[in-house]
Amino acid sequence: MLIAKPRDFLRYAYEQHFAMPAFNVCNMEMAKAVIEAATIERAPVIVQTYPGDLAHATLGQSGENAPGALPGIIKHFAAQTPVPVFLHLDHGPGFDFNLRCLREGYSSVMFDGHALSLKDAVAETGAIARMAHAFGAAVEGELGTFGGDQGSQEFTNPDDVPQMFGAGQVDMLAVSVGSEHGQSSQLKLDLLGAIAAKANGPLVLHGGTGIHPDDVHAALKLGVVKINIGAGLARAWCAGLREALDTGEGHYGALKRASTHVREEAQRRLQLMGASGRA
Repeated sequence: MLIAKPRDFLRYAYEQHFAMPAFNVCNMEMAKAVIEAATIERAPVIVQTYPGDLAHATLGQSGENAPGALPGIIKHFAAQTPVPVFLHLDHGPGFDFNLRCLREGYSSVMFDGHALSLKDAVAETGAIARMAHAFGAAVEGELGTFGGDQGSQEFTNPDDVPQMFGAGQVDMLAVSVGSEHGQSSQLKLDLLGAIAAKANGPLVLHGGTGIHPDDVHAALKLGVVKINIGAGLARAWCAGLREALDTGEGHYGALKRASTHVREEAQRRLQLMGASGRA
C-alpha cells in the first residue's frame, strides 16, 4: 500500500532507530523486485525515482512530460502489498518539478538546492515544504554535496542544520558526512553526531551503497531514517543480465535473473537497516 501518513511514519522510524533503504529504480522490473523484497521482509520501503529515471519513462528525450509512466507502475505494485511503500522523488530540481510529482501522488519529495546559497536554499525548500505538506506529503532537504553528478563532496556544517528544520520546514534532512554517490566510503561519525544534536529530527544519507555495515548501525542510533541505495541496485540488475548472457538465456530468463538479483540485494539492505518486520 502507498503510505498514508509519510510524515508520521518518518517520525516513527526516527523514534525506533531504524532506517528505510531508498531504492532508485528506473524500470518496471526493478520496482517490482524491490516491493517483493519488502513484502517478504514485512518491511516499509522507499521506492524513489531520479529525474533521469522519469525522463527515461517518457516519450521523447526531454523529460518535459515527467513524471511519465514510472510513478504509475510503482503505485500499481504498491497497491498489491500490505507493507507501507513510499513513492519518493530523488534530487528534484525545483518547485515546478516537485509540484508535478506531488500531483502524481508522491509520498515525499526531495529538493536539490545544492547550487544555491544557504539563504536561498532554505527559502526554496520552505516553499516546497509548505506545498508538499498541503498534499499530505513529506519533504527532504539537503545540506552539503555527495559527489557524483554534484561534483566534489562538501560536508554539512552542523550550524546550518537548525535553519533547514526551522524555516526550511523539512521532515528529513540529507547530510554529507563522508558517504559518496557510487563509491565506497567511511562515515565521519563525530560530524554526524554533531549534526544529530543540532537537528533533533530525521536524517538521510546519500551514497548508501558503499557505507560499511558498522557505520550503518552507528548511523541508525544517530537519527538516520533513510539511506539511498542506487549503485548497489543497478549493479545487482546488471549482474543478473550478465549471468543470463553467459548462459545464453532469452529475454524472459534475463529479466528473471536480473529481478532475482535485485530482490536479494533489496532484502539484504532492508535487513541491514533494521526495517525488516517493521511494517
